[in-house]
Amino acid sequence: MRRLLIVDGHAIAHRAYHSIPPLTFQGQPVNAIYGFYSMLLTAISSLKPHYLIVCLDSPGPTLRQHEFIGYRAKRKPTDMDLVSQLPLLQESLQTSTIPNFAIGGYEADDLIASLTKLALKKVRKGIISQITIITGDKDLMQLVGPQVELFVPIRGLSETKIFQKDDVKEKLGVFPTQVIDLKALMGDMSDNYPGVAGIGPKVAVDLLSQYKNLDNIYQHLDEIKPAVKEKLINGRENAYLSQKLASLIYDIPFKFKLKEALWNQNRMENLKQLFLNYNFKSLAARLDKKNPPKKINQTSLF
Repeated sequence: MRRLLIVDGHAIAHRAYHSIPPLTFQGQPVNAIYGFYSMLLTAISSLKPHYLIVCLDSPGPTLRQHEFIGYRAKRKPTDMDLVSQLPLLQESLQTSTIPNFAIGGYEADDLIASLTKLALKKVRKGIISQITIITGDKDLMQLVGPQVELFVPIRGLSETKIFQKDDVKEKLGVFPTQVIDLKALMGDMSDNYPGVAGIGPKVAVDLLSQYKNLDNIYQHLDEIKPAVKEKLINGRENAYLSQKLASLIYDIPFKFKLKEALWNQNRMENLKQLFLNYNFKSLAARLDKKNPPKKINQTSLF
């Protein structure tokens, strides 16, 4: 199987930061960096990708914040020890020559959606056969399809699960194509989507099970019991705003060739160099199990 692996960089770094005990290198916190690469090695060992790309968030306001001033407004500020590591993550990827993307105004989710759309053209041409996205973000479940799956850390970083179509249904109660409308109805506390006031997960799932999508729900209001109907009528504007906010962007222009993402021996050796320079001995040892150790200059990449 020729697999493209797309990594939701900051989502995994965030999960790593809260899963790995405090770790410093020369006074700099590095537990998120360590955990990110530990997760990456786990995925590479398990999935054996031919191609690897990392997508990152960019600092500054996003298009969704311009659309809705309350977007993510209730989130707690990110820990400064994590914030200080995010530039190091991108630097380490560049040092390792692992292709990575961050584009101002767009979230990593949107970059992943646009790359996935481009990659599906390669699937249709038989160049790749599977797209796997490493993430802890349920928003990306809307991308799952016959050739697209999620690789998700379930408990810390030690336990992972592959999410395909039926797994999304089991987890959320709806199919991937309905994830956007689920959020449109019930909102999202983390991202502060308003949703329809008074509509919770159970009612939202029941409505989508019967009517399939948001438009069809509103076209059949007279069939819905009065209490729910009233909430839907009062919340129509917020429902469609939330639907728009939850929808990923698929048309970001990329100047990129798939062959540039080839996962090869040279990049493995670059990672080994990176691990040695950060004193990540256990990660270097994991690489050695897969690749014969070579003499490496400790400062050649820095």
